[in-house]
Amino acid sequence: MNKLIVFDFDGTIADTLRILIKIINRLADEFAYNKIRMHDLHYIKSMRTRDILAYLNIPVLKLPFIIRRIRMEMNKEIPMLKPSVNIKPTLEALNDEGYKIGILTTNASSNVRTFLKNNDLELFDFIRSTHHLLAKHLILKKIKRSYCYHHNSNPSQSMIFYVGDEVRDIEAGKKAGVKTIAVSWGFNSRDALLAERPDYIIDRPEELEYIAKALPIGYR
Repeated sequence: MNKLIVFDFDGTIADTLRILIKIINRLADEFAYNKIRMHDLHYIKSMRTRDILAYLNIPVLKLPFIIRRIRMEMNKEIPMLKPSVNIKPTLEALNDEGYKIGILTTNASSNVRTFLKNNDLELFDFIRSTHHLLAKHLILKKIKRSYCYHHNSNPSQSMIFYVGDEVRDIEAGKKAGVKTIAVSWGFNSRDALLAERPDYIIDRPEELEYIAKALPIGYR
């Protein structure tokens, strides 16, 4: 069995929420959208991505330009970022289990590499980045095809997971035809994640090791 786990970056691996909100609010006047009010954050964490864009009054056509600027601003903040959770032991355990591990993110690859180096997490086999907030499934499909082709196998002979902290990560995994693992320590609330019915939801990174070993784990 060929085994691959692809991780989202922001929120799942890196604790970027506070910095991201600061950047989004800093750019609000320039791009003429609403700022995130901290007392609304609990409400926002229960929203789907398109609902958040509507709340902020961000037209989809503006999104690529805003994401580009967020990436540039994030570059200045990378030296201060820390991991969301202590995920290094789990990444090492996945390597020991024979998993290939990668990252798929809307953040810039250069930002991700700098973060991984600064936090001694250079354990990933690849990093894929996209400017398109709502099109992760397209890149995930390419990763899946490339992985299966490289191993001369079909998807039924491969164990492929996508791990993320947002509803859109679960949506992307389902559209790409891979197993989804939602983490409760990131952006979207646990209830919002459960509503999308991921294959698994976990509260601690060590629980990934149970999934990797095909041991029983599920909604709790």
